[in-house]
Amino acid sequence: MKNNLALIKMGGSVATYKDRPLSANYSAIEGFSKAISLIKEVPTILVHGGGSFGHYWSVKYNMHTRPDNYDINGISIVHESMIKLNQIIAHSLIKNGLNPYPVSAFALSIGNRPFTTKIKQLYTMAQTGLLPVTYGDAIHINNGNYSILSGDVIMTMIAKTLNPSRVIFAVNTDGVYENKESRKAIPELTRDDITNWRLFRSRTTSENVADITGGMGRKVKEALRISSRGIDVMIVNGLKAERITEAVLAGPENFEGTVIRGHNKRLEKRK
Repeated sequence: MKNNLALIKMGGSVATYKDRPLSANYSAIEGFSKAISLIKEVPTILVHGGGSFGHYWSVKYNMHTRPDNYDINGISIVHESMIKLNQIIAHSLIKNGLNPYPVSAFALSIGNRPFTTKIKQLYTMAQTGLLPVTYGDAIHINNGNYSILSGDVIMTMIAKTLNPSRVIFAVNTDGVYENKESRKAIPELTRDDITNWRLFRSRTTSENVADITGGMGRKVKEALRISSRGIDVMIVNGLKAERITEAVLAGPENFEGTVIRGHNKRLEKRK
C-alpha cells in the first residue's frame, strides 16, 4: 500500500546553472517553490542535487561515489557548498509560505546503507506540515573513507522505505528523449524498454561532463529501481514549474514528461 506522499527531486540542472560554477538559478528555484506551495493536500519530501555547487568542487577535488580516502579539505568544501545551496532553496520555500526543514544526507545513512528509522521520521514530519529537504552530499562511510551520496540515490533510499504515491524527478528537459538529436520526449518507459542498458545510456548521457553522479542516465537507473516497488516514476521539466504541480495533482496518467512504469519485482520472481 502506498503512502499519501509526494517525493520530489529538484535536479541540480534546475536549481543551478551547471555551466557556471557556484551559480544558483534563482528564478527556477522560485518557480519550483511556488509550484510546491500549490500542493497542499499531499505531504511532500524534497531532495535536491548539487549542480554547479557540489559537483563543481567534487570534480576539483576528484571525489566520486566510490568510497575512498579523499582530501579532507575537499570534503569540507563540498559539504559547505551544499549547505549554501540548501539555504538558498530553503529561503525561497519559506518566502512562498512553506515550512522547509533541512536534513543532512549523513543523517539518513549508515555507511552506504539507508538509516530507515530516520527516513521514516521524514514522513511523520511531512504529515505535520513541515517540508523535509535533503540533498546530495559528501558523507563518511567508514574508517576515514568518504563518498558522494547523490540526490538520485537518496531518492531511491527514501522511496523504497516510504513507498510514496508520487515520485518525481524534475530535470532541465521535457523528459527522457528518444535521441539527442530529435529532443522528443518518450511518454512512457517500462523495465523492458531499459533492459539493453548500453543502448539506452547512449540516449541519456549526462547533461554536463562535470556531473560526476551520472546525469540523466543515473536518474533513469534510480527511477527503474524505484519502479521495482510498483511505483510509477515521473520525469518532468522542472524549468516549467507548473508541470511539477500537475504531476503531483494529476498523476502519471495526465502530465507532460516521461513516466517509468512501476512493476512488482517480487511477484515477477514468483511466476
